[in-house]
Amino acid sequence: MSTHEAVDQRPSVAWRYPMLVPAGIVLIITGIVYWPVVHAGFVWDDLIDFRDNTWLTLGHAWIHYVFRDFNHWTNYFRPLIVAFFTLQVRLFDVAPGPMHAVNLGMHLVVTMLVGLIAREACRIARRSSKQTMYMTGFCMLLYGLHPVLIEPVAWIGCQFDLGATLFMLLGLLANIRIRRKITRAALVGFLFLLAAGCKESAISFPLILATLDWTIHFKRQECSWRQNARDFIGRNWLTFVAILLAGIVYLALRLWALGHLVGQFASGPGTLFGRLQEVCFIYLHYWRTVFVPMSGMGPVHPVDVHRFDAISPTSLLTDVVAIGIVVLGLYFAVKRASPLASIVVVMTAALFPVLHITSVAFDSSLYHERYVMTGLAVACGMLPLVRSTVLQQIGQRSLRRLATGIICTAWFLFAIIAIRTTIPLWSNSVNLWRWALITSPHSLDADDNLLSAYLERKDYADAQRFIDKLQSEHVHCPRCMLNAAILAVDQNDPDRAMAALEEVRNSREILADKPMFSQYLVVTGQVLLLQRKWSDAEGVFRAAAHISPLKPQPRLGLAVALALQGRAVQAEQAITSALPLLSPNRRNEVRRSVENLIQSFRQGASTSSFH
Repeated sequence: MSTHEAVDQRPSVAWRYPMLVPAGIVLIITGIVYWPVVHAGFVWDDLIDFRDNTWLTLGHAWIHYVFRDFNHWTNYFRPLIVAFFTLQVRLFDVAPGPMHAVNLGMHLVVTMLVGLIAREACRIARRSSKQTMYMTGFCMLLYGLHPVLIEPVAWIGCQFDLGATLFMLLGLLANIRIRRKITRAALVGFLFLLAAGCKESAISFPLILATLDWTIHFKRQECSWRQNARDFIGRNWLTFVAILLAGIVYLALRLWALGHLVGQFASGPGTLFGRLQEVCFIYLHYWRTVFVPMSGMGPVHPVDVHRFDAISPTSLLTDVVAIGIVVLGLYFAVKRASPLASIVVVMTAALFPVLHITSVAFDSSLYHERYVMTGLAVACGMLPLVRSTVLQQIGQRSLRRLATGIICTAWFLFAIIAIRTTIPLWSNSVNLWRWALITSPHSLDADDNLLSAYLERKDYADAQRFIDKLQSEHVHCPRCMLNAAILAVDQNDPDRAMAALEEVRNSREILADKPMFSQYLVVTGQVLLLQRKWSDAEGVFRAAAHISPLKPQPRLGLAVALALQGRAVQAEQAITSALPLLSPNRRNEVRRSVENLIQSFRQGASTSSFH
């Protein structure tokens, strides 16, 4: 029987429904292992996007931010998930727990889709019902508990990655299961458009689909390679036309929303060979995270990319190995439809958007563990296609089973321990950025975010010790100095605050970073309040409000400055305009804080607590 005929077979009732048992067990285990994430708070960009800004909660402003300017993005166009975020923050009243539960739910859905692809792979490989049951459960468990996926499950902001992976897997399943060409093409094209609306990494979907379809339908004995190629084109040309049309629609929407297709570019290695070495380094690193996931894991990975301009035996070996993996994978996938080689091609295609092949700006990190998600999901689903004749010749069957059982049990226990010990590191900002500084001790982002976390929970002693450490080491971190000024304001020390602000004012970063400049103006206004320069403070707060009209802090500062000048009506108007910019559960508390602050100034005290 040909492979193509095997694909057309439908699973019998005798083994279709027992799949629900192992699948259900895996989903329950995965849910229990990851359950602590529902008790975590907002961290990193979540604090900015969901708590500190009202992009998605103020009236109809969310419509604008679905398409542009969300989180001050210039290169990203992800309307579907931004709209989904809007639904969540409004439905859950900006509470982190339910949003974390959504992340976990999306991870479980993707895990289930991995199982469905694995089941199809078992059917295509003509495995027995017993093998299908065990292999489907194994593939789901391998994906669901893989430690490299802790970040996308534990960080709400990774719903972009989860959504893109989910729709791409649905597209692969539709392409496998639907017989009618027109129906299949229309649905696959639509799912590709949805995936692209979640994240730009969906650009890898056409190559992933082509690789999987070629592997499934390749006829090794009956037909020549050319005949296989003609069959592939005849089977899929309409689907790829639909994908092309969906891509054109996406690009048109992106151009309309952003005004450009590719915007801001980042600096990189100075030579083309340096760029090649950077790509090879990142590519091998992602393969390492698949097999050794916990080594070097962390939220940020800053690397000086100019190091790749230098040539060394280690870098050359890295280049040879990386290029060798890609070339051999392509050769055996195309010429022989080797399932193992096809998995290599799928992983390579999924990683293509994040290998820094172009110089489009991402962030200060060279790589992130979450970027492995899509490739790992498809690879786990394809595992049943791989048959190892070598292992079947080693030892007795019972010994092979025992050894395999021990290895798998040990690996899954390790994975569960890794997940349970890492989730607390993602649960709050202090834990997250302390961890980041352990893994990346020279990261300025980690320095700034840890200092912000200390100030957020009013841990002034640790904040001051950290500032002293940065200053003693002469670390150039303008954002850290801005936080140092905030700490000085909270401690009623305007002179120390002005000294820190002077360092910020003399930095180049403040000229290019609009949110940073706005915060600089707010803190400057607070210092002027401490110096009892009410009129000067009013002017600074008005300027900050003009730059950041959706931030409440400038308006609250303006209210204080106006009230202290005896302009009570205008002060009340400023407070009234500021409160809708806060999350509903903070409005009464902030109003009381501002009123207490005004009263304290009038009584001769000086403290600032509205930033």
